[in-house]
Amino acid sequence: KNISFSLDLQKKKRQQNKVELHDATVHLKQLQKNRLKGNGGDNGEEAFITVEPTKFKRLGEKTTLRSDLATALDIRGFQRITRFNHCDVDQIKKEISENDIPVSYSGGGVPEKSIRKASLEEILCRLLSFLKPETFVGAVKAINQKILSVLDESESGRVDVGMFFAVIAPICGGPPDKRKRFAYEALLWRPVNEGSNQIRKTDAQRYIKLLRAIYIPSHGTSEMLEIHGDTDTSLVSLAEFLVMFDDPDWGFGIMSTLLKLEIGDRNRHGSHVCATCRYPIIGPRFKEMKSHFSLCGQCYSEGKVPPSYKQEAYKFKEYANEAEALKDKCLWFGLHSKGSSPTAA
Repeated sequence: KNISFSLDLQKKKRQQNKVELHDATVHLKQLQKNRLKGNGGDNGEEAFITVEPTKFKRLGEKTTLRSDLATALDIRGFQRITRFNHCDVDQIKKEISENDIPVSYSGGGVPEKSIRKASLEEILCRLLSFLKPETFVGAVKAINQKILSVLDESESGRVDVGMFFAVIAPICGGPPDKRKRFAYEALLWRPVNEGSNQIRKTDAQRYIKLLRAIYIPSHGTSEMLEIHGDTDTSLVSLAEFLVMFDDPDWGFGIMSTLLKLEIGDRNRHGSHVCATCRYPIIGPRFKEMKSHFSLCGQCYSEGKVPPSYKQEAYKFKEYANEAEALKDKCLWFGLHSKGSSPTAA
């Protein structure tokens, strides 16, 4: 059964690669046809214009904010490099239970389970054992740049393992609730919380702010300054932690947008091509409701629109797949026919 499953998986991957190769070929032909040069097209015409965020309006709450999508795409890119989304949080739980990490003390005398970066690399090697050597090297480099540079701000060469596990939990594999719960458990495993069934509020706050500093760096620096010297000794339950985590403004509410990408960023939209990059749209499609052009997620997040559609404002509706778009069309035709029947009569 395992062999059969493996063969099926390999077959699906080959088919997927063929489809993506076809898309790339079509895209290159389109670019050649339009003879685009940088941000220019034929006769010096711009291929796109970049619009300020305030001019991008959303039709319906389901349409992702441009800034949120940009952040989520960046995190999704990091997931793809590290392949953390293929590492289920259960594997990290197993790593914690099977490997005893001794308690050490930081410069401030705070007990923590910290290890040297070389030892952390050994843990990563076990968690990401499915990666090829060259891919693993790239993953470790990305982890160093994005995560360890923040966690080891003092450049001591050591990493708080519990905090590291908690930080990667939201982007690992598994249901979202399971990821969040494990983040809480990883914090609970740290010596400052050990022996309790709740974590310190200051620890939860520090975690959230580290999470934002790592994955939403534009908000990180000023927030990180606030976490030093807090003497609050109150505790936080799992339910309270989840409220803090899901807060869209001060927590990691961006995870909901990331989940949308995880589920649908390989969805195809038939023959729809992005109006600015000319690439077949894969993932969310953003349709401008006045001029009826469509953008891919990347161009939407960057505020790019075709130069021929200069408007005071652009109102977009997001479609996760063509079924949603078809449903909208059916509703429109239904309303249109009802509205026109009295006139026709």
